[in-house]
Amino acid sequence: MLVVLAFAVIQVLIGGTRLLFSFPAYLTLAIAALLTLFTLRKSRPLPSQACFWAAVIFLGYIIGRALLSPTEYLARSDIYSVIASLVLYFTVATVLTAATLRMWLLVALFLLGLAQVLVGLVQFRYGNNFMPIHALQRFDYGNRASGFYICPDHLAGFLEVAGVMGLSIVCWSRWRLWAKLLITYAVAVIYLGLLLTGSRGGFLSVGASVAVFAVLSGIILRRSGSPRLFWQAAVGALVALLLISGGIAFLIHHNEHLASRTNIFDYKNARLLLWRAALQQWQLNPLFGTGSGTYFYYGRMFRASQMQGDPVYTHNDYLQLLAEYGLVGAALFLIFLVVHLASGWRNFQRLGPRRVLVSLRLPSNSMALQIGAIASVVAYMVHSVVDFNLHIPANVLLMAFVFGTLANAGQPRREEEAARFRPWRLVAPGLAVLLAIQAVRLLPGEYFTERTRVLWNDDKAAEAIVSGERALRFEKKNPDLYDYLGSSRTDLADATTDGEKSHALYLGAIHDFEQGRALAPLDKTFPVELAGVYDSLKRFPEAEWMYGIARSLDPRSDSTMEAYDAHLKLWSGKRKPPATPAPTPSATPGVSPAATPPASSAATPSLH
Repeated sequence: MLVVLAFAVIQVLIGGTRLLFSFPAYLTLAIAALLTLFTLRKSRPLPSQACFWAAVIFLGYIIGRALLSPTEYLARSDIYSVIASLVLYFTVATVLTAATLRMWLLVALFLLGLAQVLVGLVQFRYGNNFMPIHALQRFDYGNRASGFYICPDHLAGFLEVAGVMGLSIVCWSRWRLWAKLLITYAVAVIYLGLLLTGSRGGFLSVGASVAVFAVLSGIILRRSGSPRLFWQAAVGALVALLLISGGIAFLIHHNEHLASRTNIFDYKNARLLLWRAALQQWQLNPLFGTGSGTYFYYGRMFRASQMQGDPVYTHNDYLQLLAEYGLVGAALFLIFLVVHLASGWRNFQRLGPRRVLVSLRLPSNSMALQIGAIASVVAYMVHSVVDFNLHIPANVLLMAFVFGTLANAGQPRREEEAARFRPWRLVAPGLAVLLAIQAVRLLPGEYFTERTRVLWNDDKAAEAIVSGERALRFEKKNPDLYDYLGSSRTDLADATTDGEKSHALYLGAIHDFEQGRALAPLDKTFPVELAGVYDSLKRFPEAEWMYGIARSLDPRSDSTMEAYDAHLKLWSGKRKPPATPAPTPSATPGVSPAATPPASSAATPSLH
């Protein structure tokens, strides 16, 4: 019940895309894991030791590399997402091993899926970016459904797993007919909701996962010893596929929003530019990568001139892993993936073809879970090529459940006995203690930082400053907090007619921006903000210095160039300066060509 509650909380809170919205779910998971200590005397089927070691080594490396990243706060998202996923992974693989428990957890996920689709239907129908919780807003995706998430692609990442797991339960579980009919309805609604997301990556992943499901199902039917049953199932599946394809084609033909998303292979897609930047970033440190979250900076530095939107993710989980964690991270991930798929295949062979040959009984709850889990992993293998679902905490937890299911099928092998206690069962509670402590410690700072952001966005600068200073009592490592504080002081200074008060506010803003810049030296935001304040104070040489840094960090940004042009016109008394080439970024990434501030505020403007 606590695991279900954690899934519900993190999905409703926009997928946990900010720490404020993921920590409540992480805390709930931590409590669940601590309660597993009361089950230590109860026997459980032995899990795959290879899977456990692969998970610990791979995710342990991710945590270690993230701790050494250049911006501590940016790395927190990866760190706590990985710790929470390990807590859930070990809980599922060592304690929640019974097929019945896992299937009831899936039923809860199906209900969450129906709620997501219901919200998505409103968004698709009216195109008004409706969100059930008004304070949590999504990006403007028009009529594309995103449910409680802020992006349709992330909703598709959830629904594609829920859909194929439900399909497997309908076809292969031992549940009664009435229960299967209800789940069939839920699966149909879930796949309809995925269609409304307009996620082309989701469409591809559904095709891949259903194809794998069909192949695995065909293997079992072939081993059943009844060719007639195999061909009946094959013909039935073909008829169902034709009917579903016809229905989808009808919906697309009669809806312009869906029709606009049918071009699956778009060779002019902006993702190609993001991928190129990620490869350039990877070349800076091929072995270990540049650190967690750093694509946020290097995506700007290596952006193409036509990519003016601020790149935050590569829209390719593999390339982002390679760029930020290097070849070591990529190799360990590949080992983790292969080991778990191999475990799933062995489980499938044991619970599927081999069991069917002996018992001649087709349905099996454990087998249904393994087929669904293998197909779910394939879905994400495909979707991760074009999106970043594995950077969305809610979907990371979903895949932790899936991989935990592959690591332990929940059915003892004949040659081994169920284990009463193994040290692996202490991993989840141990990590849960750390996760709970950190969630409780960091949550107040996240709350007041978010409140500061909202107040600043609502043009309540004075209240934002009060809230920001309160946030500083709990949090001093978040560069965004200093950005909100400095921006609030700047807004207040611009609005006041009191010269002394305005000057003091500008100086306070400089202090805030410098604090943020010290925490995130690769973020061009702070040099641009500082340059604006220096211009307001008529300290033009210092503004010039800051713009030099900003332009080295983001050399192809039109907005930065526009701000720089405005600075030059202001400095020169609104006279148009002569055209000059842009400065060349320094050889060392993130280091400005102008490494020291100007000595005199009376210097002549330097036109780079």
